[in-house]
Amino acid sequence: MMGLESGRRKVLSPGASWDYPGPVMPRIFVAQTLADSWLSAGRVQLDRDLLRLPVPEGTVDLFINPAVFFERIDGTETDAHEVVGRVKTAQELAQMGADHYESSVVMGDYAYTVVPGYLAIAVDPKGAELTMDGVAWNRLVGQIEALGA
Repeated sequence: MMGLESGRRKVLSPGASWDYPGPVMPRIFVAQTLADSWLSAGRVQLDRDLLRLPVPEGTVDLFINPAVFFERIDGTETDAHEVVGRVKTAQELAQMGADHYESSVVMGDYAYTVVPGYLAIAVDPKGAELTMDGVAWNRLVGQIEALGA
């Protein structure tokens, strides 16, 4: 899974690579601040749960699902839940019994600093997930990076 945050910093999950081993259905983390920046600048359109990216061939649709990127554990505790560096959707957080508020998640006795955002999945016009090979993946990454921060 690839992740993007606003600014110049890109966040990749452990083991992720820019050379995506296709054919796969990639999932991309988009920080809320970055999505807000794109929307306010008119670089993308939001249509319910689809983020539409303009590309030379038309648009690329990304189905978005609220999620968080676990940046770090607060305090001196170890990461007992092994979530630092990972993305979890709102549904997964609920299943884990976690409480999420803005940039914090609490699970049991552990508090985490998170980056709120969305898990984005490229979909076709009918809403089915797109399978991508390395070439298509690199083209999508380039199109997303061209949006800027």
